[in-house]
Amino acid sequence: MSDRQYKFNVQMGCNGCSRAVDEAIKALNGVKNSSISLEEQTVYMVADPSLPYETVLETIKAKGKNVRSGEADGVAQSV
Repeated sequence: MSDRQYKFNVQMGCNGCSRAVDEAIKALNGVKNSSISLEEQTVYMVADPSLPYETVLETIKAKGKNVRSGEADGVAQSV
């Protein structure tokens, strides 16, 4: 099974916000690569197929961030 690609539009107001999200998602098992753009309010990541979209979504929300939209492998998902 190939890697999963996740993309989230996350409301982040400062570098501290983006750093908190970055640290939280990098701590998840199965994350292979991730990048965050504060300017574009986006979180991109590549993960093992064993890491569910919902787990990543809940990890971002647990940091108190508003997730506006999300995609898994280019397909819109519920937030």
